[in-house]
Amino acid sequence: MRWFWLLGLTLAAWEDLRSRELPYRIFWIWLIPGIGNAIADGVWMHLGSASVGAGMLLISWVTGGALGAGDGLFFLLSACYLDPGETLLLFLLTLGSSCAWSMAVILRNCMTTENRRNKTIPFLACAWLPGLWLVCR
Repeated sequence: MRWFWLLGLTLAAWEDLRSRELPYRIFWIWLIPGIGNAIADGVWMHLGSASVGAGMLLISWVTGGALGAGDGLFFLLSACYLDPGETLLLFLLTLGSSCAWSMAVILRNCMTTENRRNKTIPFLACAWLPGLWLVCR
C-alpha cells in the first residue's frame, strides 16, 4: 500500500509542479484504497495522523488560501496510509525541503536581475523525496 501511496504522491507532486493546482480526481482515486488500509490497520491510529492535514486545511481556510487546500488534503489522505509519527516526520521533512528550495530561489533572485518575487513553491513537489525515503526505509 505504501507504493500506491507514493504513486499518488508522485501524481500530486507532478500536478503541483506543472499547474500549481491539484485536480480532485487524484484524491478520489487515492481515497478508496486508503480507507480500506485505514480500516485494516485500525482507524484510531490513523485519526492521529489526520491532525496534520486537518491543521493545514484550517490554516488554508484562515489565510484565504495562502497555504493550498490541496496540500492539506494530501496530508489528510496520507493519514490513511501512514502512522502519526510518519505523517509528522513527512511534514517536517517537507518543510525542510521547501525551506531549502525557497532559499535557493532567494539566492538566485539576489544574484540575478530576474524578479521572482511572486513565485510560489510547490509544497507537494518538496514532499516527494521525503516520501520516497519513507517508503524505502
